[in-house]
Amino acid sequence: MKAPETEADFLQWYEDCWADRDEVEYPKLFGAISEEVYTLEQSGALEAWLESDLAEVKELDPNWGGMGVRVAPPSPEYPYWTYVTSGLSNPFTVVPGQEIEPGTPSGIGYEMVIHTSEEAQWPVLRLLDMMAYNLVCMRAFAMGHRYPVEGTLTGGETKLNGFVFVMDPSRPSHFQLESGQVQLLTLVGVTKNEMAFSRSNGMDRLMAKLVAAGSGYITYPDREQVQL
Repeated sequence: MKAPETEADFLQWYEDCWADRDEVEYPKLFGAISEEVYTLEQSGALEAWLESDLAEVKELDPNWGGMGVRVAPPSPEYPYWTYVTSGLSNPFTVVPGQEIEPGTPSGIGYEMVIHTSEEAQWPVLRLLDMMAYNLVCMRAFAMGHRYPVEGTLTGGETKLNGFVFVMDPSRPSHFQLESGQVQLLTLVGVTKNEMAFSRSNGMDRLMAKLVAAGSGYITYPDREQVQL
């Protein structure tokens, strides 16, 4: 398809793609989504990465500020909390009148998801920080990646200090917007040794151990390291 050519029509199309993801696709994937959005402009994460040595942009794009994190509380179908980014798949890489080929990624091409057993603030903060890293440092994530963090995942008492990026088998790997395809990257909290195990033995073997231990694709900050 082709993006609208006039500025007014393009802006409306941009907003419609955003709404289609958040108001149509997300409820289908995660259940009821709370109305509150934790935005990048509220967090200061963009400014923090802009001042880092890794920054690849000179100034912040005003389109980034409204991007953020949405929350889906537990439901009968999904009895856990879900935190999902909203904005990395916005069509900010498209210009009015541009032809969008089938299979083209929308925006960066993915959104990130964290599942937890209890409501918490740390998944919101982590996702906002990682969104800002993607945008300001122009470094993208992908399925199978590993991402260590400074300190612990929650900033408190936990043995988890990083994420692995996997596909949650309970959901589709991607969904489609008019602006392109969007992949779902599920982030699972792991220990340093578990991350090393996945590097040496493969992500599938690590996830099999996490599933056998009962945590699977949900992050439990108080869990023990699995038997490796």
